[in-house]
Amino acid sequence: MKIAAADPEAYFAALPKDRREALLEIRNVIRTAWPKVTEDLRFGMPTYHLDGNAFCAVASQKNFMALYVMHHDLLNAFHNDLRAYDRGRSCIRFRRLEPPTVELFDRIVKYTGSRYLDSLMHGKQKAAAKVR
Repeated sequence: MKIAAADPEAYFAALPKDRREALLEIRNVIRTAWPKVTEDLRFGMPTYHLDGNAFCAVASQKNFMALYVMHHDLLNAFHNDLRAYDRGRSCIRFRRLEPPTVELFDRIVKYTGSRYLDSLMHGKQKAAAKVR
């Protein structure tokens, strides 16, 4: 589901109500865990940065919603927790946002935000962005 938006506010406003509420709840989890986080629209999705480093994003896709973790190697710490989820290398897909998922996302956001400097992926996003 491609959403033509100029900024995160327009992105969220363009979503159907159920998806908007779910993604805004994740946004709140991110902002609560990291009050100094900055938000912009990158790669067509709201993306969150700590100290100028993108560390996570949220998106509404055609058949699911997702939390993306830029430093995806840090998700290894949640291997057992994520077994029940449909996921890709850097994304965790869901159709409805249930309380256990919110709690897991809260733990993931806090952990990855505090450990991204330890990630093997650290710095690779900036290098990839310069190539494009």
